[in-house]
Amino acid sequence: MRVCVATALAVILVACSHGVRESPELAPSHDADFLTAANFVEVKGGTLYDAVQQLRPAWILRTRQNPVLPAQTNVIIYMDGARYGAGIDGLRTLALSAIATARYFSPLEATARFGPGHPLGAIEVITQPH
Repeated sequence: MRVCVATALAVILVACSHGVRESPELAPSHDADFLTAANFVEVKGGTLYDAVQQLRPAWILRTRQNPVLPAQTNVIIYMDGARYGAGIDGLRTLALSAIATARYFSPLEATARFGPGHPLGAIEVITQPH
C-alpha cells in the first residue's frame, strides 16, 4: 500500500513540474541562432536590425556577400511563414515591438526548411499575436 501511495505521489509531482512551462517568447534565448522578445529588453534602438547588431552580430557577418562569388544572392527573410524580402537591411523595417521570435538558418538548414536558393541562409521572423 505504501509503495502505491509513494508511486502515485511521485507521478503527481513529476506531472506538476512538467505542466508549467514558459512560452518561448517570454524567456530570453541563449541560442546563437535564436532571439525572443525577452532578449529585446536591453536593445538600444527599435528595429530587429538593431537587436541583431547588438545581440547576434555573427548573423550580419554570415549574411555578407562574398565579392568573389558575384551570383550570390542575399539572405532571405521570412515573416510568419511568407517570404518578406532579401538582404539583412530588410530587418531595419521591422519594429521590435511587433516581433515574438527571430531565428537564423544556415544555408543548409534554410534549404531544408524553405527549399533551394539560400546560399547565405535565411532569417525567419514570427510576429506577436494581435
